Amino acid sequence: MTEQEIITRYFSRHSADAGVEIGIGDDGAVVRPPKSSRLVITSDTLNEGVHFAPGCKPGDLGYKVLAVNLSDLAAMGAAPLWASLNLSLADAEHVWLEGFSQGLFQLADRYGVRLIGGDVVRGPLSVSLYMVGFLEPDLMLTRSGARPGDFIYVSGTIGDAAMGVKLRDGIQHRKMAKADHEYFTLRLNRPEPKVNLGQEIVSCASAAIDISDGLLSDLHQILLMSEVGAQIELDQIPLSKAMRRQLKTDKDWHVVLTGGDDYELMFTVCPEHQDAIEMISEKTACPTRCIGRITQGKGIELSRSGQSFSLPDKLGFDHFS
Repeated sequence: MTEQEIITRYFSRHSADAGVEIGIGDDGAVVRPPKSSRLVITSDTLNEGVHFAPGCKPGDLGYKVLAVNLSDLAAMGAAPLWASLNLSLADAEHVWLEGFSQGLFQLADRYGVRLIGGDVVRGPLSVSLYMVGFLEPDLMLTRSGARPGDFIYVSGTIGDAAMGVKLRDGIQHRKMAKADHEYFTLRLNRPEPKVNLGQEIVSCASAAIDISDGLLSDLHQILLMSEVGAQIELDQIPLSKAMRRQLKTDKDWHVVLTGGDDYELMFTVCPEHQDAIEMISEKTACPTRCIGRITQGKGIELSRSGQSFSLPDKLGFDHFS
């Protein structure tokens, strides 16, 4: 297959609409953003051997490259609009391309994302997605708005995807039920971006980030940008039943605290908006939990059952550490 045949056969499913005057097929896309809105732009790259293992199911890869970008938009409180895909392939295999595109469009169609362009080249397997969303006037979430006294919330459950990474890489040797193994693998390969939650909390949260590099690492980013500190109570961190079965020692908590790839939201809320968060959580059918508070000063203090808990040596994942 030629490059153009690949694009036409697998990625030209979306025709032009009211917001897309010219989509896939030209040298560039021509789009029309919603009136009076501000655009939010993000991108992510997934490389074989770094972000996913050789032999990863193509449907999972197509799904995940969109999911991680949707999660970034959710952390800003933005609604998704358009995506542009860059794909590097060693070979043009029908089965792989069909599976990849199905995974991608499965999630794109769920959230109304239009694929409007991109590029396909020959080379080592790598996937990069560039994505555009929009914000309503005067509404925006950033990492720099946390203030002392704010409560710290997270969505969903934490640490499941990190356990999936350990299983994928053969690091987890403890006996595990098949159902738990499958659950952790699903959480790694098919994260659920909290798109609807992000668009709802934008009106009342003071700061937010998505948990991609690890709970402590991403919390640290909020603290740096907001010039504050934090106290976290480990017993309040929401855990799945499968993860609770894996917590045998204090060291096991490091998976929860430093593992990435959950793509849940972490956000801060002033006390008077706590009731609003409870209503939003119910409205979006997305569980949220308060795990601590923002403090004066700097740094992170951990406690468990009223006792101090030592910070891990590394707070989370970093490509160059």
